[in-house]
Amino acid sequence: MYAMRSLRSYRFLVILCFIVGISVVIYRPRSISRITTVKSLNILSNNIDKRLHLLYQHFAHVNISMLLDRPSSNRSPSITYRCREICGGWGDRLRGITSTFILAVLSRRRFYIDMPYPCELTKFLEPNLYDWQPIEHESHRTHLSIETTRNIQLADIIYKKISSTNFIQDWSQYDDIYITTNSDYITPLLANRHIQNLVSLLNILPHESSQPRLFPLIYEILFRPTNQVINLVDQLLIKLNDENNSKKQLICIHIRMGKNPTMANDKKLIYRDTIVDDILQFVDKNLTINKNSMIFITSDSTDVNKYILNKYNTNQAMSIPGPIIHIDRTSSFYSPNEQCQGFLKVISDFYVLGECDALIMPRSGFSDWASRRRYLTNQFNQLYLYCRGIHQITGHQWRRPHTIC
Repeated sequence: MYAMRSLRSYRFLVILCFIVGISVVIYRPRSISRITTVKSLNILSNNIDKRLHLLYQHFAHVNISMLLDRPSSNRSPSITYRCREICGGWGDRLRGITSTFILAVLSRRRFYIDMPYPCELTKFLEPNLYDWQPIEHESHRTHLSIETTRNIQLADIIYKKISSTNFIQDWSQYDDIYITTNSDYITPLLANRHIQNLVSLLNILPHESSQPRLFPLIYEILFRPTNQVINLVDQLLIKLNDENNSKKQLICIHIRMGKNPTMANDKKLIYRDTIVDDILQFVDKNLTINKNSMIFITSDSTDVNKYILNKYNTNQAMSIPGPIIHIDRTSSFYSPNEQCQGFLKVISDFYVLGECDALIMPRSGFSDWASRRRYLTNQFNQLYLYCRGIHQITGHQWRRPHTIC
């Protein structure tokens, strides 16, 4: 508990320093096992602190203390987001994690994340302002397990329960609740008339009462990358600074092909046959590619990655190294080490996409959630969606022109 108070104090100190315009460097201890041979440049870490400062300004009216508050005892009632087997890709998991967190906040329960699949999450992400690291509960405690990721019928039942009943009272009979889901429960939860006395305490404005609007704040409250991720991302971001120390524009491309030789076990996606050529033609025609810009590519296809990296000058195109995997469809295709290295790449790619000056993405939860972290460059500045053509996303009210992309 003392360590958690210290961590919160540190974060608030960083925010205060930004407010008064003081630049402060604070040593933040890490476990030796997380230190790699490459010294961190602190670019990503500093950007995360700046982003948290901007989020605190934007959500100054929100009851942040309620979001950070957690029962002090390990024996307190809890809600755990659990992912021990098939539970979706990183985009699906983030939808489930953030939903489960708000469920825990309004239920006044401790929140945990239990994700050892396909590799322990804490290798890549650690708690930021809220300690969600899982613990083992005593066997005699009563519990409820809810798994809706692969059960559409149950997913509908739980959604209706959370949106239109006093589920908090119904669940009070259980000590611990374990939830595996990829559903958005935040939006219906905040509109549930049976618990408005609790919702009102958060002081969230009506137009903010949805998962997409609250995601950037919730994500930064929960997560901070470990040194493994920071070092990988920093080695890429350092390339944006030229010899005159002026920052180059970072143009990011995310291409989701679906079933392909790299992702043989993935689902087939339609209307993606010309996605690569369409996006590259758009980039070459509409975005300035010169010595003052860099292209970052992440894709679910090794061939696509290689093609784009080879198309541009080696000093202009880059990607995070590592095996390309779908973290929910690893099975026997990859060794345990490859699964962990692939998960590391997924998390690192996600952080890079949050640093982009321009971002072109397909219809994908992975890059959609990443784009909502772009508070340093304006969340909707030069943001484009590939949907049978390329369309510019102009704001929160923008809707894609087609139902199938």
